[in-house]
Order: sequence, then C-alpha cells, then structure tokens
Amino acid sequence: MKIHRIILCLFFASLIFGLNIFMRVNNAGAISENLVIMQLQTAGAVSGTSSEEIIVLYNSSLLDVNISNWCLEDSSASSGEVFGEIACAVPPGIQTELWVASGGYVSFATSEFLIKNPGFVPDFLFSAGITASGGHIRLVDENKQEIDGVAWGTAVEINRVLPAIKHVERKVLSRDSSALQLDTDVHLVDFSSKPLLSPVTSGIYEVEVIVDVCSNITDIQIEIPSGFMLDDNGACVEDFCPNIDELQTVAPEGYQKSLGATDCTLIPLEDAVLFITELVANATSDDSGQEFIELYNPQNRTVNLLGYRLQVGPGFTKEFVLPELNIAAGQYLVFSDSITSIVLPNTNGVQLRLLAPAGNIVSNSPVYINSNDDVSWALVEDQWIYTNQITPGTANKPYLEPVENEVLAITSVQAPCPFGKYRNPETNRCRTIETAVSKLKPCDEDEYRNTDTNRCRKVTTTSSLSACAVGQERNPETNRCRKVSVLGASADEVPTVTDIAVENTDGQINWQIIFLAVGFTGAYMIYEWRNEIRQKIYLFKNS
Repeated sequence: MKIHRIILCLFFASLIFGLNIFMRVNNAGAISENLVIMQLQTAGAVSGTSSEEIIVLYNSSLLDVNISNWCLEDSSASSGEVFGEIACAVPPGIQTELWVASGGYVSFATSEFLIKNPGFVPDFLFSAGITASGGHIRLVDENKQEIDGVAWGTAVEINRVLPAIKHVERKVLSRDSSALQLDTDVHLVDFSSKPLLSPVTSGIYEVEVIVDVCSNITDIQIEIPSGFMLDDNGACVEDFCPNIDELQTVAPEGYQKSLGATDCTLIPLEDAVLFITELVANATSDDSGQEFIELYNPQNRTVNLLGYRLQVGPGFTKEFVLPELNIAAGQYLVFSDSITSIVLPNTNGVQLRLLAPAGNIVSNSPVYINSNDDVSWALVEDQWIYTNQITPGTANKPYLEPVENEVLAITSVQAPCPFGKYRNPETNRCRTIETAVSKLKPCDEDEYRNTDTNRCRKVTTTSSLSACAVGQERNPETNRCRKVSVLGASADEVPTVTDIAVENTDGQINWQIIFLAVGFTGAYMIYEWRNEIRQKIYLFKNS
C-alpha cells in the first residue's frame, strides 16, 4: 500500500510540474520568426579572466532580414524592465542597408575578446559589462520592438519565463542548433552550456538603396536639390531667399525679391518728407481724446507710415511709432492723444518732430507758449500761428477776427465837380447848386465862380500854357495839369463833364426883384408907422 501511495504521489507531482511548464510556455512571448540570440558569453568565462564577451545572432528564417539600426540592450538581474543600449547595427550611410542572409550569423564582441582571439573578426564591437551571475539581454528592431531575448542565472522572471542556467567556465550560453524547435521562448529549455561556434561566419551584407530624400517632389531625389531645404516635416521646400540663413518660404520682413532675381535684398527704408501741420494742446473741456497732431503728405504718391516716429522735445525721449497705414498724396491724417499717448502741455509748450524710417528728420514744429482754449498751433501759408479755425484733417485757415460794423473812409482822389455844381456828401455825386439866380451877379468874362465860396475869381491865363493831355485837367488852384480820378477810376474811365450854361441877364430889367423890393419896402413902412396910421383913421371916422 505504501509503495502504491508513493507511486501515486510521484505521478501527480510529475503532472503538476508538466502543467506548470506548459502554462509557462503558453504565457511566454511569441516565438521569433527571424533573428534569435544564438550564443552569449558573459564575463568570467574562465577563472581569473574578465570582459571576454561575445554575442552571436542567427537568422533562422528562410528569408534575408534587414537589420539596419537594430540594437542589443541589457538590464540587471534584479530589473528586467529598464534596458540600456549595448550596440547597434548602424549602416555606413543613409543610402545603405544592412542585411543578414538566411542561416547567417551576426557577431558582437568586446576588445578584450579580440585580444584573446586575435584571428576573430566581429561584425560590431561593444563595451564589456555583462554579468556572469545573472542578467537580461534582448534584441530590438529600429522601432524598439523586441525581437528576441534571453535571461540567465539570478535574473528575475519576465512574463513568467524561467531564466536559463548560467553557463559554466570555458563554455557559452547557447541554443541547440540541432533541436527541431530552435526557439520555444522558454530560456530554461532553449539555452544550455555549449562550446563557442567555430568558425563564426558573418552572414551580413550591405545593400545600396536609392533613398528619395524629397518624396514630395516629382522623381526620385537622392540628395536635396540646389535651392531647396528640408522643412520641419521633412519635406523639400524651395528656399525663397538662398542668400539668407535658414529656410525662407517667403521674403522675411524688411526684405524683397525682384522679379527674376535669385537672392532677396533689403527694402530701402522710407525717407519721404511729410509735414506736421497742426496740433491742439488745450481743448475747451477735458483734453483727453480732444488733443491731436495732424500730418500732411505733400508728395505726389502714397506713403506708407509704418516706421515713422513722432517724437516730443526737448529731449525727444518720448515717441509714438506709426503703424502700417497709408497716407495718400495731398491727404491730411489726424492722430489723437488717445492713440499716440502723447500729452501736449498747455502753457510750457514743446517741440514735435517727425522722423522717417530711414532716420532722417522730415518735419518739426516750433515751440508754442501758453496755448489758449479752442485754438490750434498750425502751419498756415508757411508760418506757424495760433488760429481759432481748428481744421482737423483739412487745410489750415488763419485766425478769424470778429466782424465790426464800421464804415471805412474812402481815400480815393475825386475829380472836382464842374462849375455851378457841388458834391453831395450823402451820395458823393456832383449836384447843381440850387440858389436864386437873381441874387448872383454874373461873373465877368475873365472870371469864374468858385464852387466852394460861390464867389467870382479871376481866371489866370498865360499864353505859354499848353492844353492838358487826354485824361488830365488843369488844377484851378495851382494851374497845373493833373490826372482826373473819380472814386479811383482810371483816366480812360473818367466820365465826360458838361457845364450847365447860365443865362446872362446883363442889360435886362429884373421886374421880379423890383416888385419884391417895393413890396418889402411898403410892408416895412406900414409896420413902422402903424400907430400914426391908426390915429389918422380914427380921426377920419369921427370927423
């Protein structure tokens, strides 16, 4: 009975062990379909030696494999998750690929291994540091995806895969090349201590490939074409300004490219002359938003104001840089203090100046003093003055004086009125003298009547006096010729003056005067003798 029980226990123990191995195998990673780690020699392969290390890969697939930029990585026995790079299969150039033939080997060795084996030529070198007691080694492709791996000795399990037993002295950790299944992905089953392969024949070879470095351009470009550069996405883009460092897809700010030109050139800085024409420093109410500075473009073309600078004196440390803005030919533009942040003082005036982007001073305003309300400091007919006609955005106007009802005296020289007329002070026209003709004694033939005194005056005649020219007259006071002027009229415009003839009454009895004289005399006598006449009449009635 005891023997049967012992046999039964051994059977169940074997069953449990087999199930455990089966579960571990089925929980392992996928079996490699191409390259595997074939052999591994860690440090201390022989007592008293170190750093004689070698790793051999084997292409177990039926096809050649491109291993360009595949790498070997390792980690400590206690980690198994944090790997560091050991060595990589790096092609000699971007137009070369590294391939391994089917059934071929790839070797990685340390320089210490080569010293002990001087006839061996490895495919790649790496630095020593693989611990003999335990660790992890894995092979990854160019995308860092694991292709194969091995753990040994005291290494922790990864994905519940038991590590292989570390190799003995003078042996290497190796797969069994004669096994029907070379890689079961169970390290304890796949690896054991075996001799190093001899010889290790390299199965690696180079393949020259045509790499299209500009896949976005028609045809295959094995190198970047002249005048092109790679952008951030790896596409080939034509460099718009090959004479400027780095890739330029358009002309940089401040540069331009002429039609048909290859290189970009600096844009000449604007230096056109513009005028400061008007400024308001003291508005009626709140100055904020009411103050302004006016600019004028005297050019016959539009000027871009970008880069022009308005500066405030006397130190010109405060300035306003004008934005991207066009001012047309003959146009006025106004910039308020809310835009420029330039506050103009009311009493102690300042000077303004305008600088072009090229650096030249194109305009300045003289200093103003004690600016009153509702006036502007303006450039009017090439003179800076205060004006009460504020004209933002339009041509400036002079100071407008208040209208006064005042009659201005006429200062023009007037021609004297003809004989027998006088000048009417209300109409300023010549008018016939209205007077009793019977009272005026006619002047003699060698006399004339003075229009101011109405008296007769002798006519001075001199046989040597010549006639006055056309448009002139003889001055009766100085007996000199003078120009005829009527209210500022020219000589050609002098009106023709015709004298009015006065009838000569010399030798005729003026009965009207006689009747008037007799009448006045009789009336006066009656008035003086009125008492005597009343007495005579009274005595006559009573007699």
